[in-house]
Parts: sequence; C-alpha cells; structure tokens
Amino acid sequence: MKERFVTDLTPDTHVRTTFLVQASERKIARNGSAYLDLELRDSSGVMRAKLWECDRYAVDFEIEDIVEVDGIVEDYQGTPQIRLRKISKCPAAEVDLFDYLPRSRHDPGEMYASLMNRLRGLPEGALRTLLLSLMEDPEIAGKYKQAPAAMSYHHAFLGGLLEHVQSLVQLGDQVCDRYEFLRRDLVLAGIVLHDLGKIDELKFSGAFRYTTRGQLLGHIMIGLEIVQNKMSQIPGFPAELKHQIEHIILSHHGKLEFGSPKEPMFPEALVVHYLDELDSKLEAMRAQYAADQERPGDWTARNPALRRELLKVEGASPASPNSKVVSKEKT
Repeated sequence: MKERFVTDLTPDTHVRTTFLVQASERKIARNGSAYLDLELRDSSGVMRAKLWECDRYAVDFEIEDIVEVDGIVEDYQGTPQIRLRKISKCPAAEVDLFDYLPRSRHDPGEMYASLMNRLRGLPEGALRTLLLSLMEDPEIAGKYKQAPAAMSYHHAFLGGLLEHVQSLVQLGDQVCDRYEFLRRDLVLAGIVLHDLGKIDELKFSGAFRYTTRGQLLGHIMIGLEIVQNKMSQIPGFPAELKHQIEHIILSHHGKLEFGSPKEPMFPEALVVHYLDELDSKLEAMRAQYAADQERPGDWTARNPALRRELLKVEGASPASPNSKVVSKEKT
C-alpha cells in the first residue's frame, strides 16, 4: 500500500514512493545534456520531477505506468519538485488505482451495496429484473464502481459516477415525495441507467481518457445498447416500458444541442434530466471553489463546464473529494 503522497512531500527531504506517470518528455538543458521532465501524480495531487542525464539510464516505463521513484524534494521557484536518482516501473499486481487517481470521498463498495439494497427492495416485476440483471453483472458492477462521471466537468474522479447516482437517488426520492403522480420505480431506473454508457465511454485504468468506442459513439448510445441487450434477454419484457426506459436514456441531456437525440416527453424523463443537470452543475461549482480556495480576490477562475467565473461566497469552499485519507476498495 502506498504510504507517502504528494501532499506529504516538502523541500529538502528524501522521498521513496510510487506515482502514476501523467506526462514525460525528453528535453535538452542549456549545457546540452538530456533530461526527462515528468509529471507524477497520486490521489492527492501532481508533482513535477526531473531525471537529469537521463540517457545514462534504461527507461522501462511509459505514460500512465505506475513507477517507484527515489530522489530528493527540492524547491524550484517556490514550487516543490523531485530531483530523481532512480525511477522504475512497478509490477501491475502491486497497484491499487485508488492510490494514484482522484477518487470519491466515499467508499465505492459501500455506495454500491447501498444502491443494490435499494434495487432489491423494488417490487417484483420486469423493471426490478432488468436493473438487477444489469447491476449484478460482475463486468458491469466492477466498472460502475470505478468509473468517473466525466473527464473533467463534474464528478471527474474514481467512483464519481456512483457518487453522482447516489446523490440523484436521494434527490429523486424527495421529488417523488412531493409529486405523488410520478412513478418512483421508473425515476429510480432512469437515474441508475442514464449514464451507464460511461463505463465504456471512458478509460480509467490510468489517466482519464475517452475510449475509441466512446469517442465514436458517446455514452448515450453505448448505454442504450447495453440496456437493450439485457432487455432482449428477459422473456416478455413489456414493449411500453422498454420504450420509456430507452427514451429516458436518450433524452437525459435535455436538448438536442446538448447531445440528446430526443427531449424529455413524459414526467419521469423530465425529472431525470433536471436532477442530472442540478447535481452535475452543483458538483462543478463545488470542485471549482475547492480548487480556488487560495486564489486571491472575490472570484474563482473561469469554470469550463459552466463557462463563467464564480463569486466566492461564505461557506462555498467545501473539502476536495480527493483526499488521501478516504477509505477505499481494492480494485
């Protein structure tokens, strides 16, 4: 288990620990010697590092590999960086991604168990059968626990998709309590399934990236395909319910210009869209405030998801979700 993190490192100290290689570039110094300029990351942050006279060493790692480093933390123009003496690739079997990538404050195993308890409590029927057939599928479950909800816009950390869904489940219950004509089980199903395609749209075994399939199709079409495949395996699955679930997935972005092939056309679809919008944008704000706690002035930097700066109001800087003290599930 990794014991020392970026946030533990201070200048003039020796460091021997492991990191994920986020970036690596061979450069030439003014004296003509070659060096590696690296960005090393773990779940608590990113630190620059340099391996001087790098051509003297056999480099056995690539970007996104986990490496063990030995070096000295120096102060470079007011910022800590590591002067490397050794760096080598770690065996994959010894790696726990939750040590090296941004992650949820909440334990993914506990979140998933809570969600499964809720789904198992649904009344017997086609909807319960569908949800359990999806969420009890080991391949889906493993990815669903780890997947971020986005590359950068909101919940962009391991377990982010699950944290987003857990939040929406709570909001959905409150809305259904207020509007009693809503079909609570359909709202719940839409919440659980609306972003299901993220598990294959995004690559999260290293730095977060789009998969080729994700880049070509997007999570809406991928999620629709996964759900349709499971529905086809359930004998006598009601056609009307099938179309409603498909519509919620297709319409959850709300408008055509935001990537939805259809706009919400019945109440439960509208609820899923607006709750998804609310939770994602509030998380984008929370993350921006957390990132800019030390930024001088009354405004944050421009938030790319919201396309605006945010006014710093009292109490608007909650803790980052990516603290290294978070309990975690082994991957």
